[in-house]
Amino acid sequence: MIASFRIRNFRSILDMTVDFRFAEGKAPNGYKSWDTLPFVESAKGERLVPCLALFGANASGKTNVIRALNTLRLVALGKAVDCYEPNKLHADKGSTIFDLTFFIGDDEFVYSLDYNNDEIRNETLLMNGKSLYAVSNLKGDFSKQIRIENYTAGKLQSILNVECSDGMGRQVFTFLTRVGQNYQGLNSNLVNVCRYINQTLLVFEDNEIPLQISVENLKKHYGGDREKALCTIVDLVRKLDIDIKNIEIKREEVEKNKELPANTLYRELPDKNHYEVIDIVSHHTNVRGEIVAFDFFDEESKGTSRLAGLIGVMLFALKGGQVLFVDELDCSLHSLLIRELIRLFKDKRYNKKGAQLIFTTHNTDILDDSILRVSEVAVIRKTLQTGSMIKRIVDFKEDGMDVRNVTNFRKQYLDGYYSGVPHPAI
Repeated sequence: MIASFRIRNFRSILDMTVDFRFAEGKAPNGYKSWDTLPFVESAKGERLVPCLALFGANASGKTNVIRALNTLRLVALGKAVDCYEPNKLHADKGSTIFDLTFFIGDDEFVYSLDYNNDEIRNETLLMNGKSLYAVSNLKGDFSKQIRIENYTAGKLQSILNVECSDGMGRQVFTFLTRVGQNYQGLNSNLVNVCRYINQTLLVFEDNEIPLQISVENLKKHYGGDREKALCTIVDLVRKLDIDIKNIEIKREEVEKNKELPANTLYRELPDKNHYEVIDIVSHHTNVRGEIVAFDFFDEESKGTSRLAGLIGVMLFALKGGQVLFVDELDCSLHSLLIRELIRLFKDKRYNKKGAQLIFTTHNTDILDDSILRVSEVAVIRKTLQTGSMIKRIVDFKEDGMDVRNVTNFRKQYLDGYYSGVPHPAI
């Protein structure tokens, strides 16, 4: 579970902290008997929001929050210099800095990266407030906790020099990934953090969420059974009043030299000589009660296609207790469907492992206390001097505003009460 994410000098953001903590004081009366979750709890009782909706005018920086988290993942797991996107309107800031605070079991971790177009300047990992390691300008400070007999500070420095540098004295790969992937017997905490960033943080910047990817992820919770995973998705699609009887994924092995039609879904097989071509077919009932096959990609609506893929990744996140970031959750989907999808993360029946959903949206129909609480709605606005700024509705209490969960969020937001709305003058 994520507790906070600080972003400095990234695209439109100069300095922003996205807070995921439940900030409403004491827990609501009788919440344990509720069907919905006002918050999710870490193993140590830290209360965090199950959902965070990011609102704001176009070009305010909402998408940049999602992109920043994905960039942190890419830098942590790949090569930093390919991911540098500083604020171009404030060219004096020098480097991009990310600080991610999250929980794994009983422990709180803070992973920090400071990088520019040439190198990683600083990389640190804290566990429960104490440093596991700190790297600055390719010089490491390693705690006793990660130093063992065969891996002294000198040996760890050698790993840093050889495996994390470009050979010219600059760090371009993170120490976390090199140790977490290549030296898994060294320290379980580094392995767990590496796995958390790689597998627990699910980021979808693109509006397209392919159904086949959703099925491949979800099948992991069904012993690798694709059909069972797909049936689970279809069952929920039908509950959302989408008129589909069934969805079938067909696979065909073809030789590599065969020309494939445009937009064909395929993957290379291990023998290197064949492709596995993937075809998805949905089934409807016609007026005579007969089953009719539809090409899922060409004949189903864009909204139906996106909904099925989205449900798959949501179920995957809920079953695994993961953190799901989605840009433009409302794209191509009806308002009532959006409400139900959000409620999955608020429903105790579905969210049993502390999963979280963070998303951008312009859909003000969900600004309702029966769906989202004051800790779960954030408004982003931007000025030239400050860049993109964020403030949750609950934070407006600090300004003396009377903000409660019974407040009419939608009306107040559209009236400009919380800022973050456009002011058109056509």
